[in-house]
Amino acid sequence: MNNIQDTLLFPFRDRNAWTQFLIACAIMLAAFIIPLLPGILLMGYTVKIMRDVILEKKSPSMPQWQGSDWGEMFMDGLRLYGAQFVLMLPLFLLLGCGMISLVGGSVGLSALASDDTQFLAPLGGLLLFIGIGSTLGFSLLSLPYSIVISAASGHVAARNSFNAAFEFREWWQIFRTAIAQFVLAYAIIMVASFVFAMIMQIAIVTIILMCIVPFLMIPYSVYLMLITNTLYAQAYAKGQETLQTA
Repeated sequence: MNNIQDTLLFPFRDRNAWTQFLIACAIMLAAFIIPLLPGILLMGYTVKIMRDVILEKKSPSMPQWQGSDWGEMFMDGLRLYGAQFVLMLPLFLLLGCGMISLVGGSVGLSALASDDTQFLAPLGGLLLFIGIGSTLGFSLLSLPYSIVISAASGHVAARNSFNAAFEFREWWQIFRTAIAQFVLAYAIIMVASFVFAMIMQIAIVTIILMCIVPFLMIPYSVYLMLITNTLYAQAYAKGQETLQTA
């Protein structure tokens, strides 16, 4: 993986990068008016960065919004968003089943309080057991699963295809080759999220700083999306390069 400090600071590298970052923040701000669409457009912007890293072997930089094909960026973002959503769907279904089972189990066990409905108690206990197992499974699987499918995001960007997300054998080889880089990328993202969470906690308990919390959420969301996809693109590029030279 390239210099981590350069990767973390590339959105603020110079005046031009700052300008592009502020435009990205303005687009994210529009999400309060138009849901989802600005976020997809911004994701398409990150796809441009990912392609530069993966295909052109460039250091991450902020492309110009001015003069770019926004329609093409939107379609790039839609492909990546759709691929990530479909790949995460099994995990979401597991969590959904767990939550529904927990609610059903709680209702079933509450039947113990009534003589007329005590026959539902065993079913409630079974549902509660399934719910606990499902939510525990979600907790245990979410971390490794998220790291694994991060390779699919790079594959979608590199191939410019939604279907590339389901070329499991191809992107799995890249992931397996660069697993340490993907794990490192995830760890860096988690550390960045933790640092921001700590800043938010300090700001919330400070009356004066509390006022700026809403204004920090937008640039943080933009920044996290930028570095997340960039770090995964760098890990993907490393795995791809290792396979090609093997």
